[in-house]
Amino acid sequence: MNSAYKKEIRYTIGFSLLLLLCGHSGLFFVAFPGLRDAMILGFPSQYCIPVALGWLGLMVVVVIQAKLTNDLDDEIEAVTSTNTTSTTKG
Repeated sequence: MNSAYKKEIRYTIGFSLLLLLCGHSGLFFVAFPGLRDAMILGFPSQYCIPVALGWLGLMVVVVIQAKLTNDLDDEIEAVTSTNTTSTTKG
């Protein structure tokens, strides 16, 4: 199997976990009630952190994922085109 495809599988699994962690960060406050006592800029941390991670965190992760996967698609396309040209020549 091509290393680019292995990289694609690793990216998919890694970014899926990151997206789940960012999108469901509010569950940390349910699992660990001691985290609820903190305040951030006068707002309870149990509201600020999930909103920030849910909006801004997901946006950052998705931008990084888009950049990396676009580069990976270019790499896969280059490998595929070299394989296609080598099989048509031979």
